[in-house]
Amino acid sequence: MPRLFWKLFLALWLSIMTFAVVVSWINQAVIQRNVIEEPAAAFEDRLKRLNARLARDLQDGGPRKVKRTLLGLPSGLRNHVFVLGADGKEMLGRERVLRKQKKSRTKMVTSQLQDAKGSVYTLVTTGRRPPRTLLAPGPAGVGMRLGVAALISALMSLLLARYLAAPLGHLSRASRQFATGDLSVRVGAGLERRQDEFGQLARDMDEMAGQLQQLQQANQRLLRDVSHELRSPLARLRVALEIARNKDRSVVADELNRIELESERLEKLIDEVLSLLRESSGTRELNLSGFDLADLLKDLVETVNYETGDGREPIALHADSPLYLDADRELLWRVFENLLRNALIHSGDAGGIEVIAHQTEGKQIMVTVSDRGPGIDEAQIKNIFEPFFRIDEARNRNSGGHGLGLAIAASAVRRHDGRISASNRRQGGLEVCVLLPQQQESGA
Repeated sequence: MPRLFWKLFLALWLSIMTFAVVVSWINQAVIQRNVIEEPAAAFEDRLKRLNARLARDLQDGGPRKVKRTLLGLPSGLRNHVFVLGADGKEMLGRERVLRKQKKSRTKMVTSQLQDAKGSVYTLVTTGRRPPRTLLAPGPAGVGMRLGVAALISALMSLLLARYLAAPLGHLSRASRQFATGDLSVRVGAGLERRQDEFGQLARDMDEMAGQLQQLQQANQRLLRDVSHELRSPLARLRVALEIARNKDRSVVADELNRIELESERLEKLIDEVLSLLRESSGTRELNLSGFDLADLLKDLVETVNYETGDGREPIALHADSPLYLDADRELLWRVFENLLRNALIHSGDAGGIEVIAHQTEGKQIMVTVSDRGPGIDEAQIKNIFEPFFRIDEARNRNSGGHGLGLAIAASAVRRHDGRISASNRRQGGLEVCVLLPQQQESGA
């Protein structure tokens, strides 16, 4: 259970128990200070004095005076004193009460009395039942009452703490799902009947999630429609370009080359937008398979080094092997390809790109891609994984970048329940770190 639940439970339970202990201590102190003798001992002494009085009354006034004395007693004392005649009948007709007390195995004392005429009467006195330990004075009674209070207060504290902490658990789980991009979750499913602040907060969160989900769906539809609409004029542009080339290549060769270059850039932008849309929306299922990430990085580095040629320093790879993963291999290839090409663009002629991959103590695989470029301003570094974010507009436009590569990589890493971050190196340059949960080899 969450820590808040136990904090609430202990706070409520300890406060109730502290109050119970203080009240019990005051009660016991008052009893000991104001009661001279124990109630049981005082009752027994009172019965002895009453027996002596009844014996005198029987001698002085006979049965009639004894009857008046019994009727004048308090009911709490009279029901413990019975006078039977020679015929076995009780003076006040309480034979049934006497039989009931005999069945309850109450302590009884019987003695013989005589009146002035020599008639014999039987005096029966019954003792009080000792109070149960729960109600008795003294340490045993106090301890048992405190134990009962502890159980009852624990139950009440448990219910109250659960009543207060359970809604927070619903809200916390829903907020974590919101953070992962799942806007379909609703909080009110478990709190719709509550009319307090928790219920109102749940309804407000559900309304907010619904509005955000509508906005997200509208944005995705807009990106999809725009991307598809751009493909048609792009295709027509390419057809017209080929027709123009075939007519007279010498007249408009430079302009045609420029048109071809811009159409290629436009097509690349459309592909990147669609790719970002697929990854951010999560509509495409991951094609999971077991493979060694170290082998993937080795093949990727060799490919990129071959494409860059011999004119610049090759990318260095330091990877522990094996690094088994259960993931989408093609998607991770694109992730690290985007990171490497981004490092190539921003490192310029400095080179010195390095890739390090190893297993962490927490059963994760860490991959870092670092370069020796100028780095990024600390105020902007948190934005580099946002779509269309570009640090240097002029340089990115000249290099063909649209600010989507890192956004696509970040979205793909999150879909694998991983994390991606960037930081400036002390010795200069940028370092991008990717953490992926590792899976044991399963037939890979």
